[in-house]
Amino acid sequence: MAERLTDDTLDIGAREAMLENVQLAEGLDDNLSIMDLMVGPAPDVARRRLEIRLAEGYIDAAVLHIEGIVDRTQAQRIIRAVSEVCPESPQDMLDRLRYGPLATSDVRSLHTFVDAWNAMVEGDVVILIDGHRKALACASQAYKTRAISEPPTDTTLRGPRQGFVESLPDNLALLRQWIGTPNLWIESITIGHLTHTQVVMLYIKGLASEELLAEIRQRVQRIRTDMMLGADPLMEMIQDSHLNFVPLGLSTERTDRVVGNVLEGRVALLVNNSPFALVLPMEYGMMFQAADDYYEFVPIVTLITTLRVIAFWVMILLPGFFVAVLTFHQELLPTPLLIRIVADRAGVPFPVALEVLLMELVFELLREAGLRLPRAVGSAVTIVGALILGEAAINAGLVSPSVIVTVAATAICSFVLPTFSFSIPIRLLRFPFIAFGALLGLLGVELGLVALIAFLCSHRSFGHPFMSPMAPVTPGIFTDYVFRHWKWGQSVRPLLTGGREPVRQTEGMAPRQTLDPERVGAGQWNGNDNAGKSGE
Repeated sequence: MAERLTDDTLDIGAREAMLENVQLAEGLDDNLSIMDLMVGPAPDVARRRLEIRLAEGYIDAAVLHIEGIVDRTQAQRIIRAVSEVCPESPQDMLDRLRYGPLATSDVRSLHTFVDAWNAMVEGDVVILIDGHRKALACASQAYKTRAISEPPTDTTLRGPRQGFVESLPDNLALLRQWIGTPNLWIESITIGHLTHTQVVMLYIKGLASEELLAEIRQRVQRIRTDMMLGADPLMEMIQDSHLNFVPLGLSTERTDRVVGNVLEGRVALLVNNSPFALVLPMEYGMMFQAADDYYEFVPIVTLITTLRVIAFWVMILLPGFFVAVLTFHQELLPTPLLIRIVADRAGVPFPVALEVLLMELVFELLREAGLRLPRAVGSAVTIVGALILGEAAINAGLVSPSVIVTVAATAICSFVLPTFSFSIPIRLLRFPFIAFGALLGLLGVELGLVALIAFLCSHRSFGHPFMSPMAPVTPGIFTDYVFRHWKWGQSVRPLLTGGREPVRQTEGMAPRQTLDPERVGAGQWNGNDNAGKSGE
C-alpha cells in the first residue's frame, strides 16, 4: 500500500479510497512512513520520537500533532508523560499511559490512519507505540478564534451583544448558557469528504416536531459533496426549491434570535467555521423582526414593524407604479403636480421607464461599491457618489428630479428591512415591476402583484407554509407576528411549530397593583413594614 501512495497519477478519489480502511501497522517506522506518504511534506505536522525505558531495554514511541491548533503546554505535558512512563512490558504500554499519567485527559483509541489524521486535525495529540496496532489520541485543542462580539450584520441598541463566531464548540457553549434544560439535544454529522466539516442540528426534544426533525435529518444526511464551506451553501442544498428568490431559512449571527426560535419549536443548524446559524422552518413574518423588537416598548415596536411591512411593498411597487402612472395614467395625478413633473422632464432624452431603470442600476452599482471598498472609504464613496451623480444627471438633463426622488425613496425603504439575506433578493423584484408598468400600466403592476403573492403562498419551508399564519390563517396571528403583543400575553407558542407543547406560560400574567394604599395605610408607603403586615 505504501508503494501505491508514491504513484503521482492517483487522483484524490483513489487516494482516499485507498486510505479509508487501512489499519495501523505494528512497526513504528512503517506507521511513520505511511503517515509521511499520506500527508506529504507538511511543515506544520510536528513529530517527536521518544525512547521509553522498560524493565528490560527500551521501546520506541512517537508523538504527533499539528502546530497552531494544539495547546503547547498540554502537548508538552503529554510528551513528558509518555517519556516518563515505565511499563513492565511493551504490551502494557498503552494501558499504562491511558490509565496512568493521561487519566485526566480525554483519551481514545485509534485503529486506522484516517482516524489518526482526523484526530490531529481536531487538535488532538496522537501517540504511536512500536509493536502496537493502535494509537492513542489525547485532547489538547487550542483553536485560534476571534473574541465573541456583537454581530456586524444584526446590531442592537438594548439587546445582548453576543454573536456567533467561527468556532463550533464556542457557539454551542453560548447556546447552552441560554438554554439550561438537558432536553436541548444536539446531533452532529460530518459533510464533505475533503473538508470534513462538522454540522450540528440543535433542537429541544419533545418540543420540536418529530416529522420536521426527520425531514431535516434526511436532507442533511443525503448530501454527498467534497466540501461544505458555510451555512448558506448548506441551505442551498437542503431547501425545498431552488426556484425561489426569498430565503427559506433564517440566517442569523445572533444567539438570542436562535434561542427564541428554538424555544418556539424550530430547529437550528450550525456549521463549523461559520458564524451564521440557520433557523428552520421560516415564515414570511420573521423577515420583519429585529433583535430590538423584544426589548423595546410594545406600541412603538408595533408601529415600527408596520412601517417595515409598508416599506417592503413600497420598495417593490413604487418604481413600477411611478412608470405606469407617467406613461399611461397621467389623469391620476393632481394637475399642479403633473404640470411640475412634465416641466421637469422637458428636454430629458429618455422615456420614463428607461430613465428609472438606469438610475436603479446606478444605485445598485453604488451600493455594491460601498460594500466592496475598504470600510474607511466605502460609506464616503457611496454617499458622495450618489449626491454627485444625482446632481450631475439632473443638471445635464439626463434624468428628472422626480425620478431621483422615486429612486431615493425606494432605496430608503430597502434599508429598513432588518434581515439582510431577505432584502438582497427582494430588492431585485422592482425591476420586473418596472417592466410590467412600462408595458401594461397599472394593469401590469396589478398582475405582477397577484403573481408575486401567489408565488409566495406556494412556497414551503421544510413542509411549513412560508406565508403562515396569513396563508393559511392560523390562531395567534396578532400575538408575535407583524403586530407585537405584550410579553405577558404570549401564553401559547405558534401552532405549526410549537403544537406539541402549545402552552408557554400561565395566563393572567398581566401586571397589576397588589397593594392598595387606602387599604394598607400610609405607613406601608413610608417604609413601615408593620403597617404592611397589618394591611395583609
